[in-house]
Amino acid sequence: MAGTTIVTYSSNHNGSINFYKDPNHYQDERYLKDSAWVKEESRKLLDSSQTLAIPTSFDEQAAQIISKIEIK
Repeated sequence: MAGTTIVTYSSNHNGSINFYKDPNHYQDERYLKDSAWVKEESRKLLDSSQTLAIPTSFDEQAAQIISKIEIK
């Protein structure tokens, strides 16, 4: 994996997310030539996933702040 880390998440639609690190690019030639290596690297990525609960204790305050954001 590259030195720069991209954090990716997906919602479980139940107040939690799946959180994992994703390579910022796929320049290693093994991605094109070694399917077994790609499968192993993909498994490592999936195995490193963590499920995180998102606290809802500040939902009202967050909604107030978000409502003041202007996108131009």
